[in-house]
Amino acid sequence: MGASVRIALEDVSYSYGRGALRKQVLFDIATRIEGGEIVILTGPSGSGKTTLLTLIGALRSAQEGSVRVLGHELLNARTKALIKVRRQIGYIFQSHNLLSSLTVGQNVRMALQLSGTRHREKKGRVASVLERVGLSEHEHKFPDQLSGGQKQRAGIARALVNRPQIVLADEPTASLDKKAGRDVVELIEELAREDGSAVILVTHDNRILDVADRILHIEDGHMKSMSEVVSEGTSRMLNLLEKHDPNAANYLATFAFALARIAYVDGVIHEDERAEMRRILMEVALLTEAEVDFIMEMSMMQGRARARIDNRIVNPAFDEERTEHFLASLHAIAQADGITTSEELIEIDTIAAEFGLTRPRDPRMN
Repeated sequence: MGASVRIALEDVSYSYGRGALRKQVLFDIATRIEGGEIVILTGPSGSGKTTLLTLIGALRSAQEGSVRVLGHELLNARTKALIKVRRQIGYIFQSHNLLSSLTVGQNVRMALQLSGTRHREKKGRVASVLERVGLSEHEHKFPDQLSGGQKQRAGIARALVNRPQIVLADEPTASLDKKAGRDVVELIEELAREDGSAVILVTHDNRILDVADRILHIEDGHMKSMSEVVSEGTSRMLNLLEKHDPNAANYLATFAFALARIAYVDGVIHEDERAEMRRILMEVALLTEAEVDFIMEMSMMQGRARARIDNRIVNPAFDEERTEHFLASLHAIAQADGITTSEELIEIDTIAAEFGLTRPRDPRMN
């Protein structure tokens, strides 16, 4: 295993129970994750996501296949070896699991108790990590004096204070509202990249998929490729759109994919671009906010997979009014962050060429 590879899984299978009650929950899982990489693990409830996370985190004994973490083979590993691996991993859970009788600083300091770190260094590390998560002024408060988002930030501080080589996060946004959840995930992303940690984040939250370098999807214990997930999601999207307007379904799906492609030109979908996409789609499609969110995230997954619009969707008919609105909307996404780059203009031209459309003249050029 190369020095940059933190996690290497090969033919990993896992079952619960024995005999007639035996139930296999993971089947031949294989992947590699490097330092500095952020991987999101998705899938329906009961698909095996948390089981896989606990195997990687040395919290559960491997049964079949190879589970190599930080250069250690966990299959048939002794307890001492498992403990050594655990100490190099930061765990972030849906519930922050803070001890209510301890202050925020004391909760974070607990993670250093077995590290052999000297007292003065412990104090410095705690102060530093609390500053990084924006909780310096709350160090001496107790958990019940914090908001839900602040408690989760304290949990992140505790997970990162040891500067772990791997961060495992299981549904860290599940108990948070949209803004707090987004803030928490962006914080995990920022801090993990600074430290070069490999991050695996299990989530059902489609609003945060764009922070990932890769998305792995598990269903019925099997890992699916991104192309399979996007293809199935596209079918669901078309079915949803057809319930509203069968004649416009292909156009709206294509429209959403095109907006996502422009937003993702720089490799990151910013919140202002996301907000502009939501506004345009709600205005055009007359869908509910939840339906628009679903369509947006499926479109962004398609964009991340670098799939071309006409690979998945039947080309819709463009009349003059649609053409004007379609291309004007692409410009609106490009301008959402206040700067229209040459790369965004090239992507708009590329999309226009795919459908034989002419890009309207940029009004700033008049």
